[in-house]
Amino acid sequence: MGSFINELRRRGVIRAIAGYLVAAWLILQVVAAVENAAGLPVWSDGLALIVLIVGFPIIVFMAWSFDLTPEGLKPTVVEGNSAEPTRALDYVMFAAIAVFCGLIAWQLATRPALFSGQRPGDTVALVTPAGAGPPAEVAVAPPPELSVAVLPFSAFSSNENDGYFADGLTEEILNSLASLPDLLVTSRTSAFQFKGPDVPPIPEIARSLNVAHVLEGSVRRSGDQVRVTAQLIRASDDRHLWSQTYDRSMDDVFAIQEEIAEAVAAVLEIVLDEDARRRMRNSGTRSFEAFIAYQRALELWNEAHASGNFDLLDEADPFFASATEQAPDFFQAYLLRSDRHSHRLIEMSESGEPIDETVWNALETERVGLLNEAMRTTETLAQRSIMASNQILFEGNWTNAFTIVFDALASEDCLNDNWLQTLVVLYPDLDARLAYTERLLVCDPLNPDALLAHADTLIARHDFEAALLDADRLLEMDRIEESELLRLDALMGLERYDEARAMLDESWLWENYRLDARLGNAEALTEAYEELAGYDDWSALIVSAIAGRRPEANAIAARIDARPLGAISLIDVIIGCGCGAPFDLEATPNFAARLEESGLAWPPPADLGFPLMDAGQTP
Repeated sequence: MGSFINELRRRGVIRAIAGYLVAAWLILQVVAAVENAAGLPVWSDGLALIVLIVGFPIIVFMAWSFDLTPEGLKPTVVEGNSAEPTRALDYVMFAAIAVFCGLIAWQLATRPALFSGQRPGDTVALVTPAGAGPPAEVAVAPPPELSVAVLPFSAFSSNENDGYFADGLTEEILNSLASLPDLLVTSRTSAFQFKGPDVPPIPEIARSLNVAHVLEGSVRRSGDQVRVTAQLIRASDDRHLWSQTYDRSMDDVFAIQEEIAEAVAAVLEIVLDEDARRRMRNSGTRSFEAFIAYQRALELWNEAHASGNFDLLDEADPFFASATEQAPDFFQAYLLRSDRHSHRLIEMSESGEPIDETVWNALETERVGLLNEAMRTTETLAQRSIMASNQILFEGNWTNAFTIVFDALASEDCLNDNWLQTLVVLYPDLDARLAYTERLLVCDPLNPDALLAHADTLIARHDFEAALLDADRLLEMDRIEESELLRLDALMGLERYDEARAMLDESWLWENYRLDARLGNAEALTEAYEELAGYDDWSALIVSAIAGRRPEANAIAARIDARPLGAISLIDVIIGCGCGAPFDLEATPNFAARLEESGLAWPPPADLGFPLMDAGQTP
C-alpha cells in the first residue's frame, strides 16, 4: 500500500486530484453565483457538476500517464524500485480527498434531483387555502422542469377595480404562457387558490401544484400610470431566476403580458418561433375594460356554481356582456355567459309549469347566438369540442356526440366544462375518461370539479379504494357534501356496510335509502318511499329505480322524456342514481332516438348494483 501511495505521489497524481477538486468546487460556486445574473439556464449548475464528474477520471489518467515538462507532456518514465517511505502527509492528503468526495456524495444524496426540485416518490403535503382542513400527504411524481404556476398578482392600490385589474393581468400572462405547448402551466382555478396576504411559502405552493417554477408579482396603478413587478422563482431552492419592473401608461399595459411571458420562456429556454409568438399575442383580450368586466363576472359565476344559487348568473350577465362588447373575440366570456341561458332553460323544463313560449324562444335564440360567437373565436380542437357539446345537448340531433366527446378527451388542453361532463357520463371508454381526468388534475390539481370528474370515473370503474382517497381530498377542499356522498358510494362498492351506516344519522334520509337499496332491505325502502318520491321527478325516478319499482320508474321517465330538454334531465338522473339504466329505453322514445344517433353507451357504465332493481322486485 505504501509503495502504491508513493508511486501516486511521485507521478503527481495526488497533487492533481487535490488541485482538481479545489478547482471544481470553485467552478461550481462561480456558476451558482452568476447563473441568475448571466441569464444561464436553470440546469446550468447541474450540467457543470456532470462535466466535472466526467472530467475527474480523465485528470487521474493524465496525471498517472504523463509528466508536464518544459517541452510539454511526455509519458511518465517508470523507474526501478525507487519507492520512498510513505509520509504522514500522504495519508493526510488521502484522508482529505476522501472526506471531500464524501461531502459531495452526501450533498448529491440529500439535495433535490439534479434537474427537478423533487425526488421520485417524495411524499409532500398538499397545501390548501386557510380553513380547508389539514393537508394530506400524497405521493407525487417530480414536477416537469418546464412547468410554472402564475400566482395572482397583488394589487397595491386602493381603487376597487384595481384588484380585478391585477387578476385580469395575471390571467392574461397565464393564458400567454399556456399557449406554449412545451410548457405546463397550472390552470387559473388552482393557481388562484393562493390569493391574498396569508399564503404559504413558494416552495410549499409549488409542491402542492407540482410545478418547478412560480411566477408572482404586483400591480400598482396611479391615474394613467401602472407599475408591474414580476419575478420567476425556482421552487427547489426558492431562488429568483428573473425579475423585472415595468413602468408603463395604461395605453401600453398590454405589452407587459407578452414581455413577461417571453422573459419566462427565455429563462426556461423555450424556443419561440413566429407561430408561438402569434399564439401569445392572440391569447389575451387587449382591452382593459374587458378584463375588468370579465373578472367581476367570473367571480359571480364561480360563486353561483359553488353555492348552487344560479340567480347570481343574472348579476354576472351584464358584466359578461360588457366584456364581449369591449373584446369581440373573447371566447371564454361568450361561453360562460351562455351558461346562464342553459340553466334557465333547464329550470323551465323541469319546473312542471306550462312553458312561456315567448320567454323560451328568446332565451334559446340568445343562447345559440352566444355559442355561435364563441365557436367563431375558438382556436383549438378542445375548445371546439366543448362548444359542440354545449350546442348539441340542447338540440334535437346528437349525431356527432361520440366524436365530440372523443376529441375532447383526447385533447392535451387543460379545459373542462360542465355540459361536456354531462355527455361524458354516456361515453363507454372508461380508460380514456380516466386518462382525461388525470390530465386535468395535472394542470389543475386544486380544482374540486376536476377532482369530482376523476372520482366519478373511479366509481364507474369500480376502483373504490382510489375513490376514497379522492373523497379525502374533496373534504380538504371544503366540499363536504360531495366528499360524503362519494365516500358512501365507495364504501357501498367495497361492501363495507357497517362503516357506511356509521357515517349516516336519521336525518340522512336519501343516503340511508340508497344504502338500504344496496342491501336489498325492501321493508326499509317502503317506509321512506313516499316521502322521497314526493320531492320531484328526479328523486322519484331514482328511488323507484333502485327499489325495483320498474313500472313507476318508466312512467316517470316517460314524463320527463316528453318535456323539452328531457334528455338532459334523464342524464342527470343517471348521474345521481349510479345504478346503470334506471329506466327502459322503450319508455323514453325521444331519449332513445338521441342515444341511437349519438353512438354513446347504453346501459351507462356506472352501476353500483342494487339487487331489488336487478331482480325487478317491488317492495
